[in-house]
Order: sequence, then C-alpha cells, then structure tokens
Amino acid sequence: MDFLHQNRNDVTYNEIKENKGIPLYKQIKNILVEQVNNGIIGKGEKLPSERELCQKYKVSRITVRQALNELEKEGLVYRSHGKGTFVSQNRVEQPLFTFTTFENSLLNKGIKPGTRFIDINFVENSYQLSRILEVPLSQNLAKITLLGLGDNMPMAFYSSYFERELGIKMKELAVSYIEKGYSVTTFDLYKYIPGITSVVADQTFEASIADSYIAKMLEIKKGSPVLIVESKVYSRDGKPLEYKTAVYRGDKYRFSVVRNVF
Repeated sequence: MDFLHQNRNDVTYNEIKENKGIPLYKQIKNILVEQVNNGIIGKGEKLPSERELCQKYKVSRITVRQALNELEKEGLVYRSHGKGTFVSQNRVEQPLFTFTTFENSLLNKGIKPGTRFIDINFVENSYQLSRILEVPLSQNLAKITLLGLGDNMPMAFYSSYFERELGIKMKELAVSYIEKGYSVTTFDLYKYIPGITSVVADQTFEASIADSYIAKMLEIKKGSPVLIVESKVYSRDGKPLEYKTAVYRGDKYRFSVVRNVF
C-alpha cells in the first residue's frame, strides 16, 4: 500500500504543528504506531524512508530518526542494513523443554523457513575444542557456517565445528538438502549419517550484543541484542560430535520455559 498517498487516518503537517504539547518525534512515532495498529502498514512491510517521512510531515531527518529509534527500541520495527526499516513480525518462540526444528518453529508462526550455506573451512584446533570434541590438538577441524532465514530475512547464524571427516559429510548433506529446497540445521542431518541413531545436546543460553561480523550476517546494527545458544552435541553413547554456536536475532526470536513450582 502507498503510505505516502493514502488518506485513511492521515495526519497533516498543521495538525502535527498545532499539537505543541507533544514533541514532534513522538507525534511522528504515534502516527506510525497508529498506521500499524490499523493495518495500513502490515507486519513485515517496509516503512517509508527517512527522506519520504521528512517530506510528508515537513520535519527534520533528526526528528524522523529519533521517532524510528524509539520504535526500534520498543521492538515495533527493525532495520535491515541497506534495505530499510520494517514492521516487526511476531517473534518465533522456541520452548526449551522440547526440541523443535528451526523449520517447524518458523512454520508454526506462518513464516517461510530457509537455509543458506555460507562456507566450510578447515581450521586449526584449539585447546578448548580439542577437549570438547576429543580430537588431538594436532588435527585440523571442519568449520561449517549456515544462515537460517525467515521469509528470506536472516534469523539465525550457525557456526559448527566437527572432526574433519564428519564435517565433510555434514557439508555434503547440508548442500544437498538446501539445493532441494529444504531448510536444515546440522541437528536435522545426523539421522542421515550411518552409525548415528540419536544425539544429545548439552546447551547454554546467553544474552549478548552483535559484533560487526554478526551484525553483517544478520543484517542488523552492530550492538543490537542477540541470543547465543552454545551446544555440545554427543551421540547416545557419549561420543562428542559437534561444538556449535547459534546466534539468533533478539528482535525475531525468544525462548520460553514452563517449570513446576511445587
């Protein structure tokens, strides 16, 4: 819908100026909130550019930027680097006591899932990874990176370390299924590897902020909130298989848990 030329619930420049008790940026913010609440700008739709909003309401770019910053802080909109500002969709919710695949967690919210294969590298081992994976320090490891997408927008960034041969198998499987149109993470691929009947993940969860690399991959601003899930993956008999970090956009994802109190 053309936001700039629609008439429904519109507000003129004079009406903004006459309302002197409220700062201009708050008036712009309130207008945009009303447009979203009335369905004039839908979930996931792009907002007008800063320049377009300046022209429409005859205010400065600083005023418009302040209004958009307020909306972003409240989680009502998000910015995608190089693409613009969009109305936030409902966050994907992942319950902690049950395992739900990335694909199903998005489908449950009506979001189209996807996966992009980023790279496979063979990297030097470290003392930490050597202990976790029980691979001699002298042996290189395979590092696979994937990007999880929702409606073609980045949602999660995955980095996984494997013993070299297992990493090569994982890469082949990931590329094969992604090319067929499936949305997969490494967790989804173990069932296709001979000899692995089930896996267990020891996970920790941490709130953090995006560094410059993660911000680029997830198309968010540096310093934006993210959720980091660290997974140590084992076969049922206790053999280490994978060390993985998953970084989720804080404005797109949340984890929930139900606990017995007594």
